Amino acid sequence: MKKQSSSTAAAVLVAALLVAIATVAVVQAAPSPPAGYTTQEDAGSDFIRQVGKFAVNVYKIAYMIPMSYVTTYQCWSAPAGGGANYYWMVLAATNGTGGSGQYVSTVWGIPGSESKTWKLLSFNATK
Repeated sequence: MKKQSSSTAAAVLVAALLVAIATVAVVQAAPSPPAGYTTQEDAGSDFIRQVGKFAVNVYKIAYMIPMSYVTTYQCWSAPAGGGANYYWMVLAATNGTGGSGQYVSTVWGIPGSESKTWKLLSFNATK
């Protein structure tokens, strides 16, 4: 009887370690904003969703890749001077076949201005 309880305890310990390792791997896999991006934005706000859609649409048009914006996971901003901000974001988009991917994008813009004053600075897959 004692052997069974010690093997059960060992199995529970191994399972707990595997969960802990998987959790650390997931946490480490999330991209972090570059230095200087100090303000965390509300990723669910209409404004940040609009910035994310802008990033996907500009990339889609520039590279003629069928993509659709899905969601923004996180967004950080940094002042760029003159009322402009840099927006660093992690977002999801689907491709033409319906597959989803995670991307990191940097956008420069002046909140409240027209879209022609906004610029997509980078757009890269994270995986």
